[in-house]
Amino acid sequence: MKTSDTKELRERLSRALSRSMEELIEATVVAVRAKIDEYKARPASELSDSVRLCYHAYLDFLASGSFVSLTDYIAQMARRRSEEQVRISAVQGVFLTFREVVMPVLRAEFKGDYEQIIAAFNLVLEAESQALRVFADIYQDAFTARLRQANVSLAEKNRDLESLSSSLDLKVNETTLALQQSRDFMEEILESLVSGIIVVDCDLTIKMFSRSMERLGDLRREDVLGCRVDQVFASRIEIPFSFFQRQMEERGVVEGVKLRIEKDDGRAVYRHVRVEAWRERGGNLQGYIIMVDDITEQECLQHSLSCYVSPAVAEGVVVSGEPLRLTGQRMEVVVLFADLRGFSTSALGLEPELVVDLLNTYLGVMVDVILRFSGTLDKFIGDGVMALFGAPAPLPDAAEKAVGCAVEMQEEIGRLNRQRHRDGEPHLHLGIGVSCGEAIVGNIGSPVRMDFTAIGETVNLASRLQDISRGGEILIGEGVHRQVRDHFQIRALAPGVIKGIGSRVSIYVVEGYKF
Repeated sequence: MKTSDTKELRERLSRALSRSMEELIEATVVAVRAKIDEYKARPASELSDSVRLCYHAYLDFLASGSFVSLTDYIAQMARRRSEEQVRISAVQGVFLTFREVVMPVLRAEFKGDYEQIIAAFNLVLEAESQALRVFADIYQDAFTARLRQANVSLAEKNRDLESLSSSLDLKVNETTLALQQSRDFMEEILESLVSGIIVVDCDLTIKMFSRSMERLGDLRREDVLGCRVDQVFASRIEIPFSFFQRQMEERGVVEGVKLRIEKDDGRAVYRHVRVEAWRERGGNLQGYIIMVDDITEQECLQHSLSCYVSPAVAEGVVVSGEPLRLTGQRMEVVVLFADLRGFSTSALGLEPELVVDLLNTYLGVMVDVILRFSGTLDKFIGDGVMALFGAPAPLPDAAEKAVGCAVEMQEEIGRLNRQRHRDGEPHLHLGIGVSCGEAIVGNIGSPVRMDFTAIGETVNLASRLQDISRGGEILIGEGVHRQVRDHFQIRALAPGVIKGIGSRVSIYVVEGYKF
């Protein structure tokens, strides 16, 4: 562990012990009086004062790394206990009791981070070991002087020294056992997880393969340990691991991929795969941790829907249990078209990379707004967006949500423009058209390529309204106007003839929310 990490750990442990000081003192006194015969008759207040001095000495050691305070305290106690003829094993029992009392505080402070718990526990053991060594040295000197004065036999002195040596050996053995138990405990936890765990190094060699992963992947641990993980992915996950590596390089984490996998017997299973980086404390990449979970078909369907409808709509479709018809049906929908004014012309003078970055930023913001208002992303049309409200599932107040979405789109464009102005870049201007009515909704296309979309006069009207809208305008038709006029500031334009529409059309401009 680095010096900086050790210092931070000492400070954190010191704060934890300080907060729990009185509880630790009380628990130690109770435990000492209950376990060690020499201390049963001693007044609780005397023990409490002694234990308090000891804990303060421990805290000083943690804060400074110096054993001076601890050594001074041990020297005083060693001489006093020697004069009182208290057995050295009884005093050692007191220090072992400190260890037992402090352990729950470590668990509570580090909340399941067993690596930190072990490191903190080792600091306690370090102080304990130093205290025992100092006590043994000073106690030995004092005890020797007392033996000379009392003419105690050399054999008795040797027995006590042998007892001290045995106790120190026992302490080393106990510490070794505690560390081994901690390692075993961590392994038991990993083996108990329902999630399948694969740990690979930077060369993609499998270093760990949990028993749950054996079940999820129909593989034996013995057959895959030491193999490359891309071999396992090719045979079971059906996505090359390089896909996840690219995601890690671009985003730092693979949030989760839900997959449908055909098994050898023809059955379909569904898996959720997530990948995280495995790094050492210094931040250097050591490999990857792959987590695989068994999920239901409904969870996989909800994830797929969420790619183009809002999470709330996707969840509603799955939870309702109603069959989702994508083969074509007539529905009442609200259609929104949005398009940048003059972008194609201005983009000709820009580097291709800049054009792509700008479009990704703009379209990303537009999609976020559509999903936030429970809309369905239908398609991108160059620098334009088509969205549906009320399909594939009915949506209450669809017209109000669509117009609210349009208003929010214009506000987001305004935010982008303020940033572009600060960067010395030209403004973006967005025109939007919204209409409502009956449309045919479903998967439309060829057997090779299908798209979920809507067709009909309602769609045509929204597209034409968007075509004639100016930058910054939101144009709506009569049907939308009737449904939202109580919620938005709206200005009527003169009815006009729109290409592709057989009669004169009432047109309205949305200027914002009513207050």
